[in-house]
Amino acid sequence: MMAVPEEPGLYRLPAFTGSWSVASQGLAHLNHLLVQLYLQLLRAEVWSRGDVKKLHRVTVQQIPSRLSEVPVLVAYGRLVILGGDQQRLNEEVITAGGVIREGRFRRLNVLELNQFLQAATPESVPDAVTKSLVQLWDTYSQPLKASLEKRMGDRQEALQKQLQEREQQELGDIEAILTELQRSIEQELKTASQPQQLDLFSSLEKDQFERNRQGLQLRLEQIPVELAKEQELIRQRYAQPTARLFPLAIAFLVPPKVF
Repeated sequence: MMAVPEEPGLYRLPAFTGSWSVASQGLAHLNHLLVQLYLQLLRAEVWSRGDVKKLHRVTVQQIPSRLSEVPVLVAYGRLVILGGDQQRLNEEVITAGGVIREGRFRRLNVLELNQFLQAATPESVPDAVTKSLVQLWDTYSQPLKASLEKRMGDRQEALQKQLQEREQQELGDIEAILTELQRSIEQELKTASQPQQLDLFSSLEKDQFERNRQGLQLRLEQIPVELAKEQELIRQRYAQPTARLFPLAIAFLVPPKVF
């Protein structure tokens, strides 16, 4: 089950069945059902072992020789940003990589790397080329790891403003919700303080009426404390976000010139 790229940035989704049947509705974003299902599938595959594993962690693809005359090595990683309460604030797949030229690894910037990834095709590569690339892994694994960690740091810094905006949004949302609740209770207490036909109530009904009024008054008094508590929890969540990086896979992008 996969989305098929029709052109850069545009994907055509296959027909989904079962629990995935409603996943194509609406625009995709981090909390969209389609994204959540894909992330759930990705996590399961990352941690699966043995014969049940369906996710390949290494691949070799071709790129046009006009883009590069030497191989390009790419790493994929799962970046998770956790809040102070260990809630997941952001999750995404990041990439980093570089070109292998004359025994040296040169890191590519984001735009350069995306250009290679968009041009990559799953055409077969001779086995001899694949074996020679595998032999290079020990040489380039550390610089590739460092490149992925650098990308993690850059991405974490870029997300900081977005997380700050989300914090302010959540602070405003909880204040608006509890303020509206406060107004509603105040209005209900105002109405309840002037019962037009209270004398017609039975003693049991009067007792119940008074208990309801006292309950509303107590709830009203709790709102400022609850608001302060909820907003403090939000501030603590966003105060010191931490990044976790989980390596996922690597890809060798090879031009036909090296065959």
